[in-house]
Amino acid sequence: MKLQKLLSILLITNSFWMLIVSPATAEIVEGISKRKIRQLSEIELPITSAQKLVQTPILPTAPSSEVIQVTGVKANPTDKGVEVILQTSQGQQLQTINRSTGNNFIADISNAQLRLPNGEAFTFRSDKPIVGITEIMVTNFDANTIRVMVTGEACTNC
Repeated sequence: MKLQKLLSILLITNSFWMLIVSPATAEIVEGISKRKIRQLSEIELPITSAQKLVQTPILPTAPSSEVIQVTGVKANPTDKGVEVILQTSQGQQLQTINRSTGNNFIADISNAQLRLPNGEAFTFRSDKPIVGITEIMVTNFDANTIRVMVTGEACTNC
């Protein structure tokens, strides 16, 4: 009698198990068959070369940390106003940050210093280079910055 009860419990459990697991297994198999399996040639392999892993990229446009020596300054009148030319020994391009306050136009040039060919610092000043401009002053603002300040005449009709 105990054996018969045990067999009927096993039969019911087995039937229950087959009813639940069989459909779930069928869904899993269908899901796998619908998914695209990538080919070996489509798989991106990781970098295995130690040289490629250790290299640091060199940025061609990275700014130089070397301070550029400006060896001369000129203020030339033009049809549109005045141009301030900063001369360097190697013709490097200078980076400027411009702003205006009141009657002043200010340009700060980073990574540059005013230096005469003999190495001495200097200041450039031009009084009244053209009508409307009272002064152009070019100085070393700090150890790595040149400041160009153009002062205009006071605006009385504004």
